Amino acid sequence: MKSQSGRGVARRRFESRRDVFLCLLGVIAAITVSGCSTTGDSAPNASPALPIESPVPPPTAPSMEDSAGKGGTLTVDRAIQEALGVSPELDQARSRVAAAGEQVRQAEAMFYPRIVLSQEYNTTDNPVYALMYIINQRRFQPTIAFNDPGRQHDVVSAAQGEWALFEGGSRRFDRSAALNQRRAQQDEVFAMRNQLVARVTETYYQWLQSLVFIDVAEKMLEAAQLDQRLGEARYKAEMALPSEVLRLKARTAEVRGSLVTAKSSARRFQAALERLIARPITQGEIPRPELSSDEPPLSAAAEDADALVAQALNRRPEMAAIRSMVLAAGDRVKSARGGLLPKLSTSARYQWDSEEIVDGEGSWMFGIQAAWPIFEGGMTWSRIAEARSRLQEIQAKGRQIALDIALEVQQAALAVQEAAEKIKIAEERRAWAEKALREVRFIFEKQIAGVDSLLQAEVSWNQAEVAYTAAVFEGRIAHALLRKSLGDFAEWLEARHE
Repeated sequence: MKSQSGRGVARRRFESRRDVFLCLLGVIAAITVSGCSTTGDSAPNASPALPIESPVPPPTAPSMEDSAGKGGTLTVDRAIQEALGVSPELDQARSRVAAAGEQVRQAEAMFYPRIVLSQEYNTTDNPVYALMYIINQRRFQPTIAFNDPGRQHDVVSAAQGEWALFEGGSRRFDRSAALNQRRAQQDEVFAMRNQLVARVTETYYQWLQSLVFIDVAEKMLEAAQLDQRLGEARYKAEMALPSEVLRLKARTAEVRGSLVTAKSSARRFQAALERLIARPITQGEIPRPELSSDEPPLSAAAEDADALVAQALNRRPEMAAIRSMVLAAGDRVKSARGGLLPKLSTSARYQWDSEEIVDGEGSWMFGIQAAWPIFEGGMTWSRIAEARSRLQEIQAKGRQIALDIALEVQQAALAVQEAAEKIKIAEERRAWAEKALREVRFIFEKQIAGVDSLLQAEVSWNQAEVAYTAAVFEGRIAHALLRKSLGDFAEWLEARHE
C-alpha cells in the first residue's frame, strides 16, 4: 500500500500530465480549425468553396387569415406567390439541396486530420497481455514470473491522430463532384419553381374560364327563358303549336343543365387551385368573370421555333442541372482512377498506462504509411468502369432532356399561334352569330319566323360564345406554357429573388 504522501505525489504527476495533454489537444484543434494545406489532393482551399446554404430560401408562407383576409380578389400573381410559399414539392427539393450541401461538408472533412480520444480499462491473467501491461506501466522487474505474472489491470488514456496526406486525388474529385451535385440540386429547385408557376397559372385560367362559362350559361338561360315566354305568348295568341312551346321548354331545361355543369367544373378547378395554395378560397376572393383579350398570345414571338429552342436550351434550369450532373459524374470517374495510385498517410498516438487511474506512464508513437495496391482482383478497374457507365447514362439523359425541351418548345409555339388564330376566328364568329340571333328574335317577335329558326340561331350564338371564351383562355394558357417551356418563369423568379 502506498503512503498518503506517495499518492499525493502521484496525483500531482497525473494532473501535470493531464494539463500537458489538454494543452497539446488545444494546439492540435487550433491548427485543424485554422486550416491546413498539404501536397497533392489534400488542399481543401484549392478552389473557393461555394456557400453551403441553399440560394433559394423558402419564401415566407402567408397564414390562412392573412391570405384570405387581405388583398381582396385572388389574382394569378397572388396565387403564384402563395403556392411558392407552401408547396410541399419545393420543400422536398430544398431539403435535397441542404442534404447535398452536407455531402460537400463531408467531402471537405476528408482533407483534415482525424483525432480520437479514448479511455479503456482492461484486466487479464493472460501472461502475454499481463506482461505487456506491466511493461507499458514501467513496472517490469527481473523477478517477475513470465509464465504466471498474476492478474494485471491497465487503465489507458490515449489521444490518436490520423492524417491521409495523399490518396491519388480521389478526395479532391469527390469534393468537386459534391459541389457539382449541389449545383444540380439547386437548378432542380428553379426547374420545379418554373413548373409550379406554370401549373398555377394554367389552373387559375382554367378556373377563371369556368367562371366565365357560368356567366355565359346564365346568359343562355336568360335568353332561353325569354324565348320560352315569347313562345307561350304566341301559343296563347293561337300563333304557335303546343309542340313548339314544348321544344322551347326543352331548350330551357337543356341550358339549365349546362349551367349546372359549368358550376361543377368551376368548383373542381377551384379545388385544384386550393390544393396548390394549400388553403380554401373564400367567397370574397373569387374573381369577377371577365372575358377580354387584353392579354393576347405573342404569336409573332412564337414564329421562329429554332431561335426559341436555342433560347430554351440556354435558359432552362433542367439543362443547367444536367450539365452539373455530367460534371459530377466526370469527377467521380477521376476519383475512381485515384485508386490506381499510391496512398500516403501519417498517424500519431500518445497514451498513459496505469494500474491505478491517479498514476501512470506515458508513451508515444509516430508513423508514416505508404501503400500501393498492385492487385485487388480488378475491383478498382470495375469501379472506374461503373463510373464511366454512370457518366454515359447521364450524358444520354442530357440528350433526352434536350430533345424533350425542343419538342415542348415547338409544340408550345404552335399552340400559341393556333390560339391566336382561333381568337380572331371566334371573335368574328361571335359577332355574326349575335347579330343573326338579334334579327331572328326580332322577326320571331313579329311572328314571321318559326321556332326552328329561333332555336337554330340561339344554338349558333351559344356555340359561338363558348368557342370565343375557350379560345381566349386557351391563348392565355398557351402563352403561359410557352413561357414555361422557355424558362421565363424560372428566370423571372431568380431576378425577383436577387
